[in-house]
Amino acid sequence: MWKRRNFIKTLAAAGAGNLLYSHVFSLPTDSSNNRKAVRFGIISDLHHLQFKNKEETRLKAFMDEVLKISPDFIVQCGDFCRPQQSEGIMAEWNRFKGPKYHVLGNHDMDVCNKETIMALWGMAQPYYSYDFGGYHFVVMDRNFLRKEDNSLVHYDNSNWSPYSSPFRSFTDQPQLDWLKKDLFANDKPLIVFMHQSVFISDYFDELGNADEILDIFDDANLNAEKSGSNGKVVAVFMGHDHDDRYGIRNNVHYFIINSATYVYNEGPHYFKDSIFAFVTLNNGKLTIQGRRTIYRDPVPDKIRKRFPTIISDRKLLL
Repeated sequence: MWKRRNFIKTLAAAGAGNLLYSHVFSLPTDSSNNRKAVRFGIISDLHHLQFKNKEETRLKAFMDEVLKISPDFIVQCGDFCRPQQSEGIMAEWNRFKGPKYHVLGNHDMDVCNKETIMALWGMAQPYYSYDFGGYHFVVMDRNFLRKEDNSLVHYDNSNWSPYSSPFRSFTDQPQLDWLKKDLFANDKPLIVFMHQSVFISDYFDELGNADEILDIFDDANLNAEKSGSNGKVVAVFMGHDHDDRYGIRNNVHYFIINSATYVYNEGPHYFKDSIFAFVTLNNGKLTIQGRRTIYRDPVPDKIRKRFPTIISDRKLLL
């Protein structure tokens, strides 16, 4: 059994309106002529048809901004849609003709297996990596269930649902082996996308083998430091929690990207507008430009004070 680490909890406050906000964090710089400014759009936890609600309008709000801003690529961070009645979702998503990347979330396999949803998305592998603009990007799949005999099986048609949280959100050994090999071979600043959190999460009993992933990040960054390489993990973007959080661990920046759609506490509480973010990597800086909204309907004070309706911080982007 892996040993649980101490996880930092950082809570962002809620607010109202439709303003853009930003965090700016320092990233490693070098003299490489291969590095250029990279901007990507990110949306998480759209949950199309999760409660029989169609979410084309929310995705359209994101895609309209994408087409205005024209980022280098876009990525959805899991819990996107189901294979049924998703023609409108995919049509919206495919309005952007640039590179598009998918991350598997647990609810994406509510009514199908991984192969089915990946085929809909045109996703060749459940986990993978790619280079863009002098940066290295890694997409992970944390959708494995640990059974009573400690074996791991893929999420498949909600097979994870009957199990309690400590049995969920694992990453299989072949993927961990691949991750370590990929990170050690990399010589560029590295960004990771995953659905389930490995850090700064309130779901302390649903972290799976997060410690093994964090250890690989630590090992890779120590190796890069010893060799003088720029190939360090610098930021990790996660979804799943329907929250807006930031934390730093061993000089790696961790972000939980809030749901585009709702928070869940004794039922869903829907946002009035869709929220999402645009991330810029440029000249050693990482800038997040997010959106904020309000709840669509009145909610109890315990929801308002605990669950923010925002992505990013309260620093106005001028």
